[in-house]
Amino acid sequence: MILDTFKSLSKNSSIYVNIDLFFRQKIKSLIIKNYKSLRRFNHRWLKINYSTLSWEFRKAQYHPLPRLLKIAEILKIDKEEVFENIRGFRASGSHRKSVLILPREIKVNENFVEGYALYIAGGDTGLSGETRPRKLRFTNSELGVIKFFIQWLNTHFPSTNFYLNVISPPGMTIQGDSFNQISKELDLNINQVKLRNDYYNKKIKYRVCCDSAILIDLILSLERTIKKICFNDKKLAAAYIKGMMIGEGTAYFNRSRYVRIEMRNEKEIKYIYKLFRLLGYSCKPSLRSNRENMWSIYIGAKQLKKFYDEISFGVHQERQKILEAAVNKKLRVNQYV
Repeated sequence: MILDTFKSLSKNSSIYVNIDLFFRQKIKSLIIKNYKSLRRFNHRWLKINYSTLSWEFRKAQYHPLPRLLKIAEILKIDKEEVFENIRGFRASGSHRKSVLILPREIKVNENFVEGYALYIAGGDTGLSGETRPRKLRFTNSELGVIKFFIQWLNTHFPSTNFYLNVISPPGMTIQGDSFNQISKELDLNINQVKLRNDYYNKKIKYRVCCDSAILIDLILSLERTIKKICFNDKKLAAAYIKGMMIGEGTAYFNRSRYVRIEMRNEKEIKYIYKLFRLLGYSCKPSLRSNRENMWSIYIGAKQLKKFYDEISFGVHQERQKILEAAVNKKLRVNQYV
């Protein structure tokens, strides 16, 4: 399955695009040919401030994508021709001078779905409750999980700039050798890694930060489509659950053996339940009696081998080791716990 990123952004009013100069001149020539002037064209079709339109066809480097597509439609220019002439993206109000280059197509494979679900599980948008989402951030305490997410970004959005915050608890100092080791492990240069302290942290956490409103708008716009695709493909369904389990799951091996995923998002937990059922698991979502509004899905000992073979905890080494030990426990006859 291939997703068209340009099409996904085409109705976003905050998206501006840089287009080929000759293509811009072609549009203007067609307007003059058919309507005699930009002013007449604007009066009939757009009804926006004429100075704005005039500026766009004289000196502006960026054009609002939805309006550009509307102009093209009026002039009977195929939408595909517009997309072919896009050279980069910029968000409304952005102070960045550099243009964001996005891949035209995204291949929705198991790796993309796993990383996407991992972001849904452990990411945030920098949303304060009063402003629109303006950035993409992903936080985890496992360096292996962070490495996977960085590789995911580099694979599917290769021109995206990001940096890493290493967040330590109060009173803890990260030494230079440790700092360099983190940079080396993640294949980042020193300028991409920043140190921070956080009063609420009990252990070191790592936060990947991408200050791109366009990228987060794109990621959020794909959620419904990705979930629909996963529900029709068992391999992608397993990849989605794996990403979620890396971010929100837990493995247990003590007196009993099981894996569980918990969250307060009822809609999300019920979607994950449908994916589990699609893959043949016997389970159900339930509200925890001792944790308010906390939903849970429990996979018991009888299904651990199936979970290990089909889904697992992937790059989360700590949970994967617990799961492996639980699966390999030597059982007595008719014993499952």
